[in-house]
Amino acid sequence: MLLLLLLLLLLLLLLLLLLLLLLLLLPLLLLLLLLLLLLLLLLLLPLLLRRLLLRLLLLLLLLLLRRLLLLLLLLVLRLLVPLLLLPPPPPPHHHTTTTTTTTTTPPLRRLLLLPLLLLLLPLLLLLLLLRLLLLLLLLLRPLLLLLLLLLLLLLLLLLLLLLLLLLLLLLLLLLYYYYYYYSTTTTTTTTTTTTTTTTTTTTITTTTILLLLLLLLLLLLLLHHHHHHHHHHHHHHHHHHHHHSQ
Repeated sequence: MLLLLLLLLLLLLLLLLLLLLLLLLLPLLLLLLLLLLLLLLLLLLPLLLRRLLLRLLLLLLLLLLRRLLLLLLLLVLRLLVPLLLLPPPPPPHHHTTTTTTTTTTPPLRRLLLLPLLLLLLPLLLLLLLLRLLLLLLLLLRPLLLLLLLLLLLLLLLLLLLLLLLLLLLLLLLLLYYYYYYYSTTTTTTTTTTTTTTTTTTTTITTTTILLLLLLLLLLLLLLHHHHHHHHHHHHHHHHHHHHHSQ
């Protein structure tokens, strides 16, 4: 019975995620198109304007990244709060020892609190780093900035993977936990909260992946641009005469 329920829930989750992904990808694709147009502009524009546009693009990327990080922070906090505020489950056997059970937090909660708290630290650090990058935007060379951004994004993706794993764990544990201790009425609320969190994480992951792609595009463009600059004067055509000796 429990297994069937779990399977059904998982299926529902998957369907929801698919729907969400479809909905999410549309605006993101539009954004990508816009950026591609910008990149085309970059290729067509004179040097001075090109530099300006590059800076603008970088700024845009930084701001997007910051928004993503803030979303992530909110997500982690959103997971932390219910965990901290969850009522301790009533003991399976109702004895007179209720006083002792309320003081100790259930092991599940302690298990989940630690990784979430650990996730908070790198997130805050990344936010700080982004702040720094925003400040350095005008000082650093665009190429260097892009490389830094790529690094940041990779870190972010790693964090996201961790978070998604955590979420799945949380979901399963919560389901089990509440199924075990409570009537089915409370399980619905917990599942809805977990589904919302998972959906938000999926949105975040999709955006980060797209951001990464975009960054790579920009990087390629910049490299191409640099390459052109350096190899302007080396256009010596060497004519090789091949002597065929029979």
